Amino acid sequence: MQIQFLAPLLALTVSGLLWGGAACAQALAQAPSQALVQAPVPTFGDSPCVERPAPPASGPDGSATPPVPTRLPGLRYECHGVVGGQPLFVGRAGPADAPVLLLIHGLGQNAHTDWSEPVQSLAREYQLVVVDLPGFGASPPPSGAYSFTTLGQQLAQLVTRLAPGRRVHVVGHSLGGAVALHLAHRHAALVDRLVLVDAAGILLKQVFMRHLTAQAVPATGVAPIDQIVGRIGGRLRDLGSLLFLGRDDRYDITPWLIQNPGVRKALFGGMVQTDAALTLVEQDFTAALREVTLPTTLIWGEADRIAPLRTGRVLAAHLPQARLWVMAGAGHTPMAEAPAEFNRLLREALAGPPPPRNAFEPGAAAAAAPSQGDLVCRQQDGLRYSGRIESLTLQGCRQVRIEGARIGRLVLSDALATLEDSSVGGAAAVAIDARNSELIVTNALIRGRTAIRAENSWFDLAGVSLRASERGMDLRDGLSRAFFSLSEWQAPEYRGDAHFLWPRSAAAAPP
Repeated sequence: MQIQFLAPLLALTVSGLLWGGAACAQALAQAPSQALVQAPVPTFGDSPCVERPAPPASGPDGSATPPVPTRLPGLRYECHGVVGGQPLFVGRAGPADAPVLLLIHGLGQNAHTDWSEPVQSLAREYQLVVVDLPGFGASPPPSGAYSFTTLGQQLAQLVTRLAPGRRVHVVGHSLGGAVALHLAHRHAALVDRLVLVDAAGILLKQVFMRHLTAQAVPATGVAPIDQIVGRIGGRLRDLGSLLFLGRDDRYDITPWLIQNPGVRKALFGGMVQTDAALTLVEQDFTAALREVTLPTTLIWGEADRIAPLRTGRVLAAHLPQARLWVMAGAGHTPMAEAPAEFNRLLREALAGPPPPRNAFEPGAAAAAAPSQGDLVCRQQDGLRYSGRIESLTLQGCRQVRIEGARIGRLVLSDALATLEDSSVGGAAAVAIDARNSELIVTNALIRGRTAIRAENSWFDLAGVSLRASERGMDLRDGLSRAFFSLSEWQAPEYRGDAHFLWPRSAAAAPP
C-alpha cells in the first residue's frame, strides 16, 4: 500500500460526501438509467481476471518510480469465480498439508503485493491464499456497489473451495482488517485464528474522519489528486472540526448512499477504492466485539497516522479473547516498515499460545489503592491522574490525562481531558458533569443515576459502557454532542449498542 495515498483518499471520500453531496446525489438519482450501466470487464486470454500494469508514479523529488508489480515471486496464480459471478485473482503457495493462511490487503494500488515480506517468510510453513479484493489488482470491480456482506460470502466460498473441511487463519490489514473481522463474525466456523493489522475505519466515521483530517495531508505523487488536495487540504481539517462539532447529522448522505447502490455506482464510476472506503466507514462492528470469540491478535504500528492505536486498544479490551502487540516506531504498514519484527510477531500469533480470555474491567487496578480523597485542578495543563479518587474537579485545566483510575465523580469546567481504562461514578447522582469542556473517553465504565450531564460540551466515547438508572445523557443545550464508537448504553431512554452521534437529528432514523 502507498500510505501517502490513503489519507487523502479517505479524507476526500468521506468529507466530499458529507460536504455538499446531497444535491449531487439527488441529481444522480434523477439521471437516466443508462448512467447506471457498468462497462463490460475486459478479459485476459480465457480469464476474467485482468492484470493492469500500473503507470509509473512520481517520487518525492518528482522522479519516476517503478510501477507496482501485479504478482509476487513464488506464488502460483489462479482466477476463481465466486458469489455473484465475481472473479477473484488469487496467489497460492506452500505445502498442501500445512495450516492455511488467508491474507487480505487494504486500500491502495498495491493490492495483494502489500504482503510481499510475509509471503516470502511464511511460504514454507503455511499454505498461503493471497487474494486481490474486487476492484483491486487483477480482480475486476464488483458488478454492483461494494458490500461487506457480499465480500464475506465471496471469501467464505473461496476458503471452502480451497481448504474444504478446514479452518483457516485469517490476517487482514487496514481495510482488510475490517473485512477479516467481518468474516470471522459472520463465518466463524471457517476461521481458526484471527490477526488484525492496523485495522482502519472501526471507530465511528466522524471520529475516524476527524483523526484523518487532523493529519498533515501528504503528496500522493498523482498530479490531479495533489492539485485537489492542495486546494482544499486546509478545508479538510476545518471541515473535520465542523462535522465533529456540528449541530447534527442531517447533511450526512452516506447512509442513504449505502441504501442506494445504483446511485453510488453512478456517482463513483470506476473509483472502486472510493466506494470501498465509503462502505468501510459505514460499518458497525459493535456486535462483532461481543460475538467474535476466536483467538485474536492485534498488531499495530505505534505511529499509525491512518488507523489510530486507540482503535487497537478498544478492540483488545472488548473482544472476548484478544491481545494487542504494538510495534514501536512503525506506522500504518508495519509489515513493510519493519518486516523482520512483523514476521516474528505474526508467527507467534499463528503458532504460539493463544491469547487468554479477556478479563478487562475498567479501573480494576485502582480498586485496592488507597483513596486520594477529593482532588481539584485549577488552571494547570498537562496533569496526570490515576488510582482511586473520590471526586476530581478540573477547572480551566487542559491536556489532562486520566488513566487506570476509579473516580466517584468527575466535574469539568472549561477543561480538555482524556479518560482511559477507568471507571467513573457509582453512588454519585451525576457521574460526569461537564460545562464548556471536551472529554475523550476510551475503555471506561460510566454509571450513576445520571451518567453524563453536559452544557456546551462534547464527548468522544469509544469502548464505553454507559449505565444509568434515570438518564444516560442529560444534554442541557443545543450544542452538546456525544460521539459513541463501539459502546453500549443501558438507561431508560435507550438500551443497546451505541455506535452513533447523540442526540440523533430529526431526519435520522432512531438508533
